[in-house]
Amino acid sequence: MNSVNRRVALVTGANGGIGREICEALLSAGCYVIFSCRSREKSISVFNGLCGKFGDDRLEMLVMDLSSLSSVTEVAAALVSRGIAIDILINNAGMLGWEPQVTAQGYEMHYAVNCLHPIFFTWLLKPLLHKGSRVVNTASCTVYLGTVPNKFPLPPGRFARIKRYSDSKYALLLLSLKLARIWESDGITVNVSDPGIVNTPIITMHKWFDPLTDVLFRPVIRQAPEGAATTVFLALDPSVGEKTAGFYANKQSRRLPSRVAGKRDADRLWSFFLTLLHYGNKQ
Repeated sequence: MNSVNRRVALVTGANGGIGREICEALLSAGCYVIFSCRSREKSISVFNGLCGKFGDDRLEMLVMDLSSLSSVTEVAAALVSRGIAIDILINNAGMLGWEPQVTAQGYEMHYAVNCLHPIFFTWLLKPLLHKGSRVVNTASCTVYLGTVPNKFPLPPGRFARIKRYSDSKYALLLLSLKLARIWESDGITVNVSDPGIVNTPIITMHKWFDPLTDVLFRPVIRQAPEGAATTVFLALDPSVGEKTAGFYANKQSRRLPSRVAGKRDADRLWSFFLTLLHYGNKQ
């Protein structure tokens, strides 16, 4: 690892369209990048492309399966044992599934991959974060549609993929804001970005709805560089400074859903998260 005098950034979902753009921006800014992905085989071409452009001494690959709590725990422990100071942590990985799935602990898969496991990973990396470190979590414009089901994080019943996705991103927002307030005194910022509707493998309108809807929505769908812009802004821009607990879109702070001001959902989520921290993957 050659990170001397360089900021170290860890990016999950680094092989996807937005993730690749985030990594390229960080590398262009002089960072050393830990390129986290689920599958080495599916990510190697993107990784090698970045190595070819910026040098293979500027990044390393980290394989982690966010659907597996044991994988998240093991990877975090390995990083902490190395003692790598992390200046920028970007939880960009996410999923939008086509059928009901649960984790080994019985958690609904969207809730785990898009919310619980990224926050769990972030918490475990606290020993590597320091005053001035920035955490950026990728949410979605669908947070305005989200709720926290009574059975969270267990499957709430009938499978509705967009609703599960929206709920998971809303929960991610709530937990991110809670974490931001807890870590504020340590000088660690936690902010949330909304990339908008981006043309990535997750967003395929003709598969979501029908070809006509795809045509109607196509003009508002962004390309990956636009989708990455707000996350990159929160990770690198000096104007962000010590600002924390914000929700950003188009590089601007956005008004949070009014429901976020209420403590009921946030307190319920945090209570479960503390249980997760206590039991980990033993559940």
